[in-house]
Amino acid sequence: MAPVNEPPSRTGALRAKLHESLGRAVVGQQQVIDGMFIAMLAGGHVLLEGVPGTAKTLMARALAAALDARFTRIQFTPDLLPSDIIGTSVYRAESGTFEFRRGPIFTDTLLADEINRAPAKTQAALLEAMEERQVTSDGQRMPLGDRFFVVATQNPVEYEGTYPLPEAQLDRFFFKLEVPVPDPVDETVMLRRFDAGFDPLDLARAGISAIIDRNSLAEVRGEVASVRVGDEVLGYIAAVVAATRTSPDLSLGASPRGSIALLHAGKTMAAIQGRAYVVPDDIKEICVPALRHRMVRRPEAEIQGVSEVAAVQRALGRVPVPR
Repeated sequence: MAPVNEPPSRTGALRAKLHESLGRAVVGQQQVIDGMFIAMLAGGHVLLEGVPGTAKTLMARALAAALDARFTRIQFTPDLLPSDIIGTSVYRAESGTFEFRRGPIFTDTLLADEINRAPAKTQAALLEAMEERQVTSDGQRMPLGDRFFVVATQNPVEYEGTYPLPEAQLDRFFFKLEVPVPDPVDETVMLRRFDAGFDPLDLARAGISAIIDRNSLAEVRGEVASVRVGDEVLGYIAAVVAATRTSPDLSLGASPRGSIALLHAGKTMAAIQGRAYVVPDDIKEICVPALRHRMVRRPEAEIQGVSEVAAVQRALGRVPVPR
């Protein structure tokens, strides 16, 4: 995402403060932080893909701390059960009744670490929560709140003992963000911090504290919601998603959730830039993280080395940009 030098709006100001705050713990990774910020404001969830040690957990914890959000981490394993996430009913002999004991999903920011290490049944336990911000147990629906935000992680190179996320699960993620390894300059800065005593488990000592309260965050979200989207931009979004469905590189194009993600992400991009309306460049800038995980490449495209990113960019390139 393009940098903003002088934030002209509350959304842009919050974005700048977030980068300043998280920068005390996380070196680099500005694009990933931007993607998480945009998804959170838009009410979506993110899937972070990167090799171990690239600060995925640290970014999720730091983001939650900066936004005054409760944080919970679940390590996904092959023996993890849905009840380990949602909770379970416990019989109380003294009262002769069952009492629901809430699981770790009842939080604001949920880190689903190595989500692809759990079997499909456990992965599916998140579907209702991510889509409807509620869970159901014994026929009783329990809300999770409008701040519920899932940050899931997966390793792109280790497949032994993993269960690939099905398309229906992937489609629930607002963005899929690639977390790169740091370049030598950033890694040197990171090493210098650790040499000086930085402790990733003590964010308060690093200087990370809440930069916004719950009411103010709701007002920022209101600013995003008020951004206008013209018919020409709506048509452009629909045409871009339709191009993925007719792409020769893909056997399955993006779903209508992809269109909705582009719409909301575009409005957030406009608000960050201080505009009250969305322009096509806003859509172009967030197409890759919004659509890359919602498609299935043809085998011949994979053999030819066409990546997810390239497939999105090719589809985008076939759509005329409205003037």
